[in-house]
Amino acid sequence: MIERLVPHDILDFLDNYDRIVVGGIISVTEDENEILFLKRSNYEFMPGVWEIPSGGIEEGESMLQALKREIKEETNLEVLDVVDFVSAVDYLAKDNKCLQLSFNVLCKGIVQLSNEHSEFKLSKIDSFRNNLDEFMHRVIKPR
Repeated sequence: MIERLVPHDILDFLDNYDRIVVGGIISVTEDENEILFLKRSNYEFMPGVWEIPSGGIEEGESMLQALKREIKEETNLEVLDVVDFVSAVDYLAKDNKCLQLSFNVLCKGIVQLSNEHSEFKLSKIDSFRNNLDEFMHRVIKPR
């Protein structure tokens, strides 16, 4: 259960949101300062935006099940460990009040992108920061 990693003051207010999204700040190399960024495909919502793998929790799923599913669907990577909680960022999407909970995640495997993304990059946050929008700056806090 990764819920135990999320501060109680955040967990207590999850019912205030229409949609809860989980995201993985993924390390796949021994250099844990390099993380995986995905670029959204041109025909997707928010085309060309760099992001981390993320998606909504489906009915009946735990946070961990949703995180593993989203990472597998978007990158084909297997989750080895959810290391810690990083951030909770709220936003509006199509008039829905959403909250993205992001975690540092260690994965293994070879990246194979879904059609949702057109490319990926393993990079240190500081050297990739200029490619990220304001939302991702809030999601990925400096380590």
